[in-house]
Amino acid sequence: MSTVNKKKLLRKAAFESGLSVKDVEKAVDAFLCAVSDILREDGEVIIPDFGKFYVYRRGERVCRNPQTGEKFIAPPMKKVKFKAFGNVINYTLKYGR
Repeated sequence: MSTVNKKKLLRKAAFESGLSVKDVEKAVDAFLCAVSDILREDGEVIIPDFGKFYVYRRGERVCRNPQTGEKFIAPPMKKVKFKAFGNVINYTLKYGR
């Protein structure tokens, strides 16, 4: 299993689409901004045959500092989660080459 950073992702997407890396970068940045704006408004983004991004609200909870053993209450917070649909691996078979 290999880790892919944004630069490698842009190069691969540019190769797959036949577009320039700069054009792909603009599209990816626009997509990420749109997803971020939607999630900020507590919406969710569903990409058919791939997965969904959504906001998860975690309530406050009791935590413990491992160094001192002192207990404290962690405040509630929002987290972004991604749930892949079952056929995310087959996405390439349906839409790719």
